[in-house]
Amino acid sequence: MPTPILDDSSADDSSARGSERAEPQRIRAQDEDFGRSGDPSPTSRVAVAVVLALVAAVASVAAQSIGVVRSVDGSPVGDGVAAAAIAAGALPIVVAVCAAVGVAVKRVELAAALLAGYGAVSLGIALLDVALLSDPIDANRLELFRPLSAAMLDATAGSYVLLGGHAASVLAGVAGWSAVHRAGLGDGYGHSVYSEHVGRAAAGRVGPLVSTVLGAFGVLAAVAAFASLYRSADPVVIVTAVVESPVFVAIGSGVVGIAALVVAASALASLSPLVASGASVGAGIGVLGFAGVGLLAGLGTGDRVDAGLGAYLGTAAGLGLLVCGALLAPVAAVRDRRAMQRAEERTARRGARVVTGPGATRWHACTGSAGVLAGVLLVVGSLLPILETDSGNAVPQILATRVVLVAGFVMILGSVPLLFSEFASAARPFVSVFWLGAVSAAAGVLQSVVLAEDVQGVSTGVGALAIIAGVVAAAATGLLALFAGSAERDDVDTSADARTDVPVLFTALLGAVLLAVALALPLYRGSDVTAATVTEFPWGWDTWGQMLLAVGVVVAAVVAARARPARGSVLLGAAAVAGTLHLASWPLTSARATDPEMGPGVVPAVLGILVLGVAAALSARRTDR
Repeated sequence: MPTPILDDSSADDSSARGSERAEPQRIRAQDEDFGRSGDPSPTSRVAVAVVLALVAAVASVAAQSIGVVRSVDGSPVGDGVAAAAIAAGALPIVVAVCAAVGVAVKRVELAAALLAGYGAVSLGIALLDVALLSDPIDANRLELFRPLSAAMLDATAGSYVLLGGHAASVLAGVAGWSAVHRAGLGDGYGHSVYSEHVGRAAAGRVGPLVSTVLGAFGVLAAVAAFASLYRSADPVVIVTAVVESPVFVAIGSGVVGIAALVVAASALASLSPLVASGASVGAGIGVLGFAGVGLLAGLGTGDRVDAGLGAYLGTAAGLGLLVCGALLAPVAAVRDRRAMQRAEERTARRGARVVTGPGATRWHACTGSAGVLAGVLLVVGSLLPILETDSGNAVPQILATRVVLVAGFVMILGSVPLLFSEFASAARPFVSVFWLGAVSAAAGVLQSVVLAEDVQGVSTGVGALAIIAGVVAAAATGLLALFAGSAERDDVDTSADARTDVPVLFTALLGAVLLAVALALPLYRGSDVTAATVTEFPWGWDTWGQMLLAVGVVVAAVVAARARPARGSVLLGAAAVAGTLHLASWPLTSARATDPEMGPGVVPAVLGILVLGVAAALSARRTDR
């Protein structure tokens, strides 16, 4: 055989590669230059962000101490509303303290996201501060000062300090965002005990309900920013539409709303529930610093100046972002654990008869107790005096208490089965819907109380207070019923996707829409008064209560089409009962009108109740699950 010819260079290369592989390589320590430049730790950046947040907190207090404007001709300038000023100074302090605590307890990404969310909204507030420098009298910063005349105003050093403080908040947000980005490069970012949830967006980990509510509050914040914070009949305090306001007021307001919406959307897209939680809470506090402070200033100013629609909507949006943000991380953790437990137990449970677990039993008991309490409060409140008078004059009779009395008894009857494990799962969907009917009935009484209190010498009675407490308990019952339903689903095999029953969906939606139309139209009309209707503005408490019920009925119709047959049937039955209660208010309360006659809401109410009953029967006959 021929002798193989080896190329010397190939041999040398092979030998060189072998020695390279064999020779140990030194890894440079993390405290050298390479380690510092490639280290993904966000600690240094979040430390800078916290320092900037502390600077912003000090500036917010210092600016108020110095004063932000002075009159050119020496005429006096009114002080701002104390409660609003305190809130405006306290919120940056709260943000800075919370961020510092977060860093101290090693929740760096949470603290950084908090500062990032707050800083984004602070950009709009900083633009509003610029209006103090260019046109103070039209800036309408009633938490800081109240113009008493049309005299020209000049900005003082306090305005610059205030602007610098909000600019520091913006920079803290930038540093916080950078720290979040750095944290995303490290191991364990977005960790979950359930491996399938690692790398999943926060919206998927917290579920559709929390995600939808958070997104809705983000949209509400954007809408509120384009509505005026104040209403004024004062010739000095001139309030115009946001788009017609001075340029920095208009742009600043728009940036506040858009920033809140962007932060909410970014939070839902984040891979870390902690980051999502911190960003949402920060944005919520920022919106409260804009609209919440405006609400306090509008309510406290008085003298032909009041809070506007934007203040109310913005405060609701800020509180919603704050609460939803606080719930994001805990909800994600709970859902992760439940998903892992379901994955471990799914095989063992498949094919076996499922019984309600102890967790669901506790939730059922809590829901039933709250429902019984709500019913008792409504019944007792309807029997006690709703109004009281200072003189010996007769107290006007409020016929809407009759509807509340019936609603209270139905609430008790629907809640008692939840206290017994054999009936709890079947009864829970009824309470999930009917609590809205109870609140709608109580809203009619509350509207009468609001109108009666405009009469001198008339005040709220103990019965009205009991009904208000009943409304709160009814709302708690609805929330607990939601948690009880979630606990029930832990004992059900959810590996297969739920199928929507098209006939049930179509029938239920038809009935729900008919009932919603009935809730929007008056049940009766008289020569002097008309039942609650959406066509009369502004809406009273009774109209808002009916619209809340209308939304709940439509949602119940959609859910019932995907629910288990028995549960869907009870949901639709509860919607029909709530509609029947609303229809019963016609004979129970029409005596308050002179020459009452049937209104346009009666026919669609009857049809809606009947169609919902048919849908409930169709749902009960299903055999798909």
